[in-house]
Order: sequence, then structure tokens, then C-alpha cells
Amino acid sequence: MKGIYAILDESNFNFSSLEKSVKYMIKYNIKIFQIRIKSSFSKKNISIIKKIKFLCKNHKCLLILNDNVNLANELELDGVHVGSGDADISSVRSTLGENKIIGVSCYNDINLALSSEKLGASYISFGSLYKTTTKLNPINLDISTVKNASKILKIPICLIGGINTNNVHDVIKLNCDLIAISKGLSSKNEIENISKIYYE
Repeated sequence: MKGIYAILDESNFNFSSLEKSVKYMIKYNIKIFQIRIKSSFSKKNISIIKKIKFLCKNHKCLLILNDNVNLANELELDGVHVGSGDADISSVRSTLGENKIIGVSCYNDINLALSSEKLGASYISFGSLYKTTTKLNPINLDISTVKNASKILKIPICLIGGINTNNVHDVIKLNCDLIAISKGLSSKNEIENISKIYYE
């Protein structure tokens, strides 16, 4: 796993037109997506997830669901992303199977990242790298955590939190595998600009 990781958070995207946003991101070489819904998995939201899944499958992209392990399994998505207190990695792996992706939020905790790797996580994320409004009370990330983790972890490292066109150059210099962006990809101009910066 490597590249821009689009976090399709319901607070930053209009889910009624989510297909259009994802199509535009795919056009600009973004191939990893996570749907994050914190309100409810209504019939409408599940229908939207299915449409995005179809779109991703046709373009050989990955679609990951935030938190809801059972729904990710039911809809046969590519995987799930969980917080440290959301679910036990071993039980998630048992539910999803060996070939699915499991991402784990490790905030600013390198020991949590190491234990997640040992338990079978596919990738871990550190954040918040910068100030963000997407999450309430985010933990500030120390750059030294990232640098130390990159020396000892064997699984991909993802950075998240407040990343946009103004700071993505600096994030790229940290040489992590995945750069997760939500609000910073919520317009066509931002999608185009960030993709050009990353893939130039």
C-alpha cells in the first residue's frame, strides 16, 4: 500500500454526490479510499457504500470501511480501519479472513504500533500530524515517533491529520507509505493540486 489515501468522511463530503468525487480522485491516480461514517449506517448510506465499492472494483482501487467490521465483511469490502479501543485485531482478522486489510490508529504511540503489527495489522496510522477539524480532540503527533517507527516497523505507515496543499510537500519528505487526507480533498481543485504535488 502506497500513495494518497482518501478518507471519505461524512463531515467533509456530500455523500449524495460521493460517486462524482471518487471518480475525480481516481482520474488523478488516487486508488485507496476509506469511508468514515460516525452517524448511522442507514439504507441510503449502505447503498452509497455499495456504489463506491462497484466503482473501486472496476478501477482496481481499494475500499476500506472505518470501524464497522461486520458491515465491511457483509459487503465484502477490502478491509477495515479501527481505533485502538474499537476492536481486537485478532477477532477482526478472524471475521474478515487473512487476505483483508486491517488498519489501526496508533495516534502518537510507537508501542501500540509495534503490538498492532505483531497482532496482524496490515498498516498503522499516526496522527494528528497537523491541526484538524475532522476529529474531536485529536492527539498531536511527534515527528520523532514517525522517524523511529519507520526504522523498526515492517508494515506500511500512514500519516493523517490536517494535511492539505499547504503542507503536503513537508509530509512527502517524511517518506511514509500512505498520506491520509479528508477535508484537503473535498474540492476538485484540491484533488488536482495534491495529486500533482504527490505524483510530480
